[in-house]
Amino acid sequence: MSLLEFRSPAAGGFFMMPETFASVCKVIDRPYAESGCWLPEYQAAIIEKLEAEVAREKVLLESIKKRERERELAGRRVFKSFEEEEQEEEENKKAKERVSFAMRVFPLLEMLRAAQKKQVKVMWGVPY
Repeated sequence: MSLLEFRSPAAGGFFMMPETFASVCKVIDRPYAESGCWLPEYQAAIIEKLEAEVAREKVLLESIKKRERERELAGRRVFKSFEEEEQEEEENKKAKERVSFAMRVFPLLEMLRAAQKKQVKVMWGVPY
């Protein structure tokens, strides 16, 4: 699978990984396609679904952080082995490096909002 290029007369283009776009398609209840077009009349519903998923993810990430803080406070009373501390540090590092759904769809949401405002289409496909 190659990168997908998103274009619109309303905004500058950008590229997205096919796996990321597949997750976008799942959220908006549309089948994955390597090329296509969203017309202005469908953009409001797409924006609404993507924003709802971003909000859901934000709540989920906040609850995970809260549990981690609680676990950390409880863990201060418990002695950990060197291996357990290393594993915990590695897990924390991976969590910080993780790219959230919100970060991945930000350029798409910006393009959709601009396209909706100007009443123009958003197109995507495999670049030439």
